[in-house]
Amino acid sequence: MCGRFALAFTKDIIIEELNGGNWFEYRYPLALPRYNVAPMQYAPVLWKEEKRISLDAFRWGLVPKWAKDESFASRMINARIETLREKPAYRHLVSHHRGVVLSSGYFEWQQNSSGKQPWYIYPAKGSVLPLAGLWDVWNTVDMSPLYTFTIITTDARDHLSRIHTRMPALLNPGQIQPWIEGDLSPEDLKKPDVKTRIHPVSTIVNSPEHDNPQCIQQAEL
Repeated sequence: MCGRFALAFTKDIIIEELNGGNWFEYRYPLALPRYNVAPMQYAPVLWKEEKRISLDAFRWGLVPKWAKDESFASRMINARIETLREKPAYRHLVSHHRGVVLSSGYFEWQQNSSGKQPWYIYPAKGSVLPLAGLWDVWNTVDMSPLYTFTIITTDARDHLSRIHTRMPALLNPGQIQPWIEGDLSPEDLKKPDVKTRIHPVSTIVNSPEHDNPQCIQQAEL
């Protein structure tokens, strides 16, 4: 699964690495960088509104449009790629509500004899690691729209499988628009064309209260 990620970049870096940013509208209102994003917090998501792709702040933890309350969110931070077309919460979204979560890397915990060791997985080149996702909008009690997202996961591959059995569905920058537009199928995401690096990090990342550069710095084992 993917339960924590980082946003170790700035607006300028996002625009530079995503082909100058001339194909989307940057509307993300929150401060960057961040180093320890947890569920129920907001993160940058690329999505299509009518005919325009925009980058906005969505909350992590999907609340389906038909949900009676927000309790769904905490258990819908990830969506397994194998069941996207089966689960009621995802069937419609995979065709109409695709999004891309912009991260700089994500954290995964490896079980060992002394507990759990956190690792940081990040792109071998560049600063932006796009993650395939789904989004929905739910009306709160006062009828305000709440935009939420989930991150799609797939079987871990290659060197990542020694850390955990699952991993986010990774995209390279050239796949962002095709995914949002529906030109890539979920099956296309099972073999990511993205090279990553990995290193151990401090256990301070275990607590969402810690949100500083030390969270992603390499630690000694």
